[in-house]
Amino acid sequence: MSVESQSMINVSEDLKFNLSNSRISYIFQVSAEGVLEHLFFGQRISASHGLSAGPRREFRGCTLEFQSIENYNLDDTPQEYPWYGTSDSRQPAVHIRNGEGNSTSTFLFKSHRVVQNKPELNSLPSARGLDSETLQIQLLDSVTDILLTLNYTVYEHHDVIARSTHFSNNSDHAVTILNAHSSCLDLPQGDYELLHFNGSWAREFESERMVVPKGRFTIESTRGASSNAHNPFLVLMSKGAGEQNGDVYATTLMYSGNFSLSTEKNEFESVRILAGINPFNFQWVLEPGASFSTPESLQVFSNQGLDGMSQVWHRFVKEQVSPLQFNDVARPTYLNSWEAAYFDVSHGKILELADKAKQFGVEMLVLDDGWFVGRSDDTTSLGDWFSDAEKFPEGVEETAKQVKAKGLKFGLWFEPEMVNRKSKLFVKHPEWLIQVPDRRFSTGRYQNILDLTRQEVIDYLFDRLDSFLKSGMIDYVKWDMNRVMTEVGSLALPSNRQLEVPHRYMLGLYQLLDRVTTKYPNVLFENCASGGNRFDLGMLRYMSQGWVSDMCDPVGRLAIINGASHLFPLSTLASYIGPVPNHQNGRFTSVKMRQDVGFFASARGLSLNEEDLETSREEIEAAIELYKKTAQDMVGGSFHRLKYTNNEVCWQLISSDKRRVYVGYYHILSAPNLPYRRARLIGLDVSVGYHLVSSGEVFGGDALMHLGIDLPYVDAMQHQEGRDYNNHLDKGDFASNLMVFERV
Repeated sequence: MSVESQSMINVSEDLKFNLSNSRISYIFQVSAEGVLEHLFFGQRISASHGLSAGPRREFRGCTLEFQSIENYNLDDTPQEYPWYGTSDSRQPAVHIRNGEGNSTSTFLFKSHRVVQNKPELNSLPSARGLDSETLQIQLLDSVTDILLTLNYTVYEHHDVIARSTHFSNNSDHAVTILNAHSSCLDLPQGDYELLHFNGSWAREFESERMVVPKGRFTIESTRGASSNAHNPFLVLMSKGAGEQNGDVYATTLMYSGNFSLSTEKNEFESVRILAGINPFNFQWVLEPGASFSTPESLQVFSNQGLDGMSQVWHRFVKEQVSPLQFNDVARPTYLNSWEAAYFDVSHGKILELADKAKQFGVEMLVLDDGWFVGRSDDTTSLGDWFSDAEKFPEGVEETAKQVKAKGLKFGLWFEPEMVNRKSKLFVKHPEWLIQVPDRRFSTGRYQNILDLTRQEVIDYLFDRLDSFLKSGMIDYVKWDMNRVMTEVGSLALPSNRQLEVPHRYMLGLYQLLDRVTTKYPNVLFENCASGGNRFDLGMLRYMSQGWVSDMCDPVGRLAIINGASHLFPLSTLASYIGPVPNHQNGRFTSVKMRQDVGFFASARGLSLNEEDLETSREEIEAAIELYKKTAQDMVGGSFHRLKYTNNEVCWQLISSDKRRVYVGYYHILSAPNLPYRRARLIGLDVSVGYHLVSSGEVFGGDALMHLGIDLPYVDAMQHQEGRDYNNHLDKGDFASNLMVFERV
């Protein structure tokens, strides 16, 4: 069998495509009829010999045969990019209404080529292509003259396949795209389990694990944002797979709008995974000569369980997605003005807060909401991005200059995409809102959404942001978004393009983000959307970190961080020590518990009023000192989930130089006579010792990994005199312990 080799991409004479690095392979072939048939995704298989299994052609009773070819049943054939209308009754990857009014397609192989690295995706965020190769497959529907280009990128150092699809209309008739998924993965029959992450405001990333059901199971958003209800991330795994064992297949989208990820298990028990723009309430008119690109889909395989999968994602996000200029930069500790002042901010108050921040050792002051003209509460002024002259007589830039003169960095909050109808912008440009004629507005937090399908709106927002950033006084921007889409339409588009609005909005947002972050590469941007309402890799392509949830209670955050960590590295996460009683659930917790949970994030700080700061001064000063001392390890270290139940959580992080190991143990509700607990650590050097800082003891790396470490005991009863309680948690509920090991 002759093979055309391109290092990681090998193509045989009979058109078998093997995309492999030293660990994984993705393989498919062209059938005699021109159909792209999926063969394998998993642990590496060499291209030098034949494959021992693949699609079969057998008689199936009452099963349709593709183009009358005997025993060729697309319903039972794994495919790379299935279409609609020619015998495959499963959900298709592509569905197009042609000029004749029907939606039957037949996309067959036309050509292929291999290119070094990875072409950029037109107008959409995509992963970088360092040390990669890309296979481009062209499929043609000869009846409608629609050409599809399927892009597959394989990386030398990452076990990730990046995929996207490009449509070109080479005919002289317009067609309408009804469904354009980014990827399809057809897996063979097997006992699979599914893991996905759902939630709501302040309880994002709740994990749900289930057996893959017969029929279709879909997670999606129709809200105009990727949403806090379902993150665009789906995991399939072999039955019983755990953190350290089992085969795991994971898919996510680099997209921040309406998405759909689905599994479909048909009567023959094969499983199809589709990922892409949600076909609900979507269509795209493709005129003659026009083209359309789908968002990028990323797929991971690991045979080392969920932890192995997460390590692949974490390295990939840091090295190929996150902005490189902040990749290994320790994040500054910060004090946010929100809980200290809410909307009642002013030049004088911000300088007082800056002095307070300096006293506590904090490195950056963030001016949150309330600083722009007329902004006294959340009913007014969004869109009017000018300094409030009464609060800041010389402008926010002058306040920032004076804060920086005190030796602090300065950050500023914006919510650029939103507008209040009590604003000068709305009065001047009521047509600039997302809206449909003759319908009353729904509102959220008294807000409406600006129409980013309009270039003039994008230009206005860029000019307003630029007017502040060009001063050079702003080190950090918190980009917020607190409302999802309703009454979805644009007064700037014709009637046949109204269903394009959500996707065109995302294209406009990405253009704005690209312009701002390209001009100001040294400003640290943080993605926020009522917490995790748009926490995805599309946004994190432009912004180095994100506010994963408004839930600041540490107990409430445990599930959120645990769930998010399956995909997102700690380098992308921000947290702060907030007030008690907690504003989201009313819970009282110690500063230590708040410190220890907030520890596992790259950007860490405070959002407290002056009374809270003074009441717990010593503890907070110690927390800030700990955060600063360990800041570099949070952006470069490897994070592992050791234990997670409804009542206890244990996490581990190893510094990038392997010199330090941090183990956080959290116990929620206390009880008497509990069993002893132990955790086995991960990824240590078995040939050296590790010094437990709190006790001075030294343990072997092999013992910590194979025997494990005794976790602190929860003693709810009377303590005895003379006993050593170093390895005990505080009595009562909501207790934590952060253990630090140093390599000997």
